Amino acid sequence: MANEIELINLLVAAQRASRSEVDATLFADVDRAAAYRIQAGVLAALGETPALIKTAVQPDGVGIAAPIFASRYGQSGSFSLPGTTVTGLEVEVGLVLGADLSTSTANADEAAIIEAIDHYFVGIEVCGTRFADRKLAGVQAGLADNMSSYGYVVNPAERDLGADIEQFDVQLSLDGVQLHSGPAKHSFGTVLNSFLAYARAQVPAYPLKAGTIITTGSLCGLVPVSGTGLVKAVLGSHTVEFMLT
Repeated sequence: MANEIELINLLVAAQRASRSEVDATLFADVDRAAAYRIQAGVLAALGETPALIKTAVQPDGVGIAAPIFASRYGQSGSFSLPGTTVTGLEVEVGLVLGADLSTSTANADEAAIIEAIDHYFVGIEVCGTRFADRKLAGVQAGLADNMSSYGYVVNPAERDLGADIEQFDVQLSLDGVQLHSGPAKHSFGTVLNSFLAYARAQVPAYPLKAGTIITTGSLCGLVPVSGTGLVKAVLGSHTVEFMLT
């Protein structure tokens, strides 16, 4: 049984080598608190800072978060990422906070959670894993591995329709070859559900402060991708593009 320092070192080495090589079964006994400690250890060892946080909801209904590194965050049309450990792409509607939001406020007043949002945007989460076999990773092992977050590309234009995804289709392509086309369907039911859940269960490492950028889950599931070229996503009038190298 590997201890937490050993698990951190395994993930750090895989990150630095851009390899998917870590044995996920070594994380079998990791609980949620340990997963957050491992995340923090990896972040510190790599000298990274979060550009934004990825939110999700675990099976017990608790909202969780993971960092997406600043070194792997960029704007549509002027960004590229290596595809070595990339497993897939997720088209999303994310949000930016305009005010601080404490856990106590979030638990007392759902309206206050919504009011803390400044604006919404469209982006692509680039997913990748450090595990040799992601299917062997339990829920908390996945959290320790930053919920398979790898990078993020954003169209900074504000989305006037906010969290509304009804009647919209998601188009995703690689060098003009269609990877996905279909109605927007959120992985957590609505754009806001994972954000609402995490707002009520924040951890000190990822406080919800004014200016925080938050991803909320995919509108098209995880779309597998292989190869290199121009990735393009379209949702309504918003387009997101980047190079996968």
